[in-house]
Amino acid sequence: MDAHAQSPDSTATKLRDPPFVLPTSVELRTDVVYVHHGSQDLQLDLFIPQKPGHGRPAVAYLHGGGWHSGTRRQFWRHAAHMATQGFVGATAQYRFAPTHPFPAAVEDAQAAVRWLRCQAATLGIAADLIGAVGGSAGGHLAALLGTTDVPVEGVSSRVQAVVAFNGEFDLPAFLATPVTTDERMSHAVQDFVGPHPRTAQQASPLHQADRQAAPTLPLHGTADSLVPFTQSVAFQQRLQALGVPAEHGFFNHSPYYQRALPVMAQFLVQVLGEGAALPPHPAPATTWSP
Repeated sequence: MDAHAQSPDSTATKLRDPPFVLPTSVELRTDVVYVHHGSQDLQLDLFIPQKPGHGRPAVAYLHGGGWHSGTRRQFWRHAAHMATQGFVGATAQYRFAPTHPFPAAVEDAQAAVRWLRCQAATLGIAADLIGAVGGSAGGHLAALLGTTDVPVEGVSSRVQAVVAFNGEFDLPAFLATPVTTDERMSHAVQDFVGPHPRTAQQASPLHQADRQAAPTLPLHGTADSLVPFTQSVAFQQRLQALGVPAEHGFFNHSPYYQRALPVMAQFLVQVLGEGAALPPHPAPATTWSP
């Protein structure tokens, strides 16, 4: 990938994304409730290959937004692309800080994974072949899904593969030193975990990682002004020191997500198994106006 690339969060260039296009080989189910919090229902959108199957890999997609904003539609393109490769995808919403600080968003991400496992037979997926993909704050959540496990009634929340775009992996670093030139990120971290380094450490994939961590692919823009790409480098080095497979890549502004898509797809197919072989040609598509 481009070693001098920018992050999709960069404000240096503002480029409009093309309309979302739903492949005709993919079924989209929106607004599926996956967990209840009192009167609040959290929803996800499902991308399911039209061709019937069983034992397919699945991926939970988690959007960015500094843990306080964002939309699950951020990863619709990625989920649709991977569905053409045979993956079931779920783009999930989660609760926001500061109203719902750590560990609320983490608990929601874990609940989304457990929901997928419980729906394995219905969706035709393999319960032990689930990955997580996320961007920025969503990349942080995806990484925690690969480095921690909180089973509920015997259902694990750990994923078997992680792809993290511009993720925050070492939260204490944001509290201890000015690692970013943009104060918004430091404020977002404090809103999420509070001012205490111990809580930040508990919320950090870098500090929670052990030899059981999932194989991980960090993808990061080297010109990211919000989240320094050194966060991804440090996380990758930590995983490699533990003996966990960890690759890395760097990408440019939003049109370059097309560069990241095949890298992400190749990694997920490699890690999650042979159940989603890449087709030789792109699937035909139709335009979807969300």
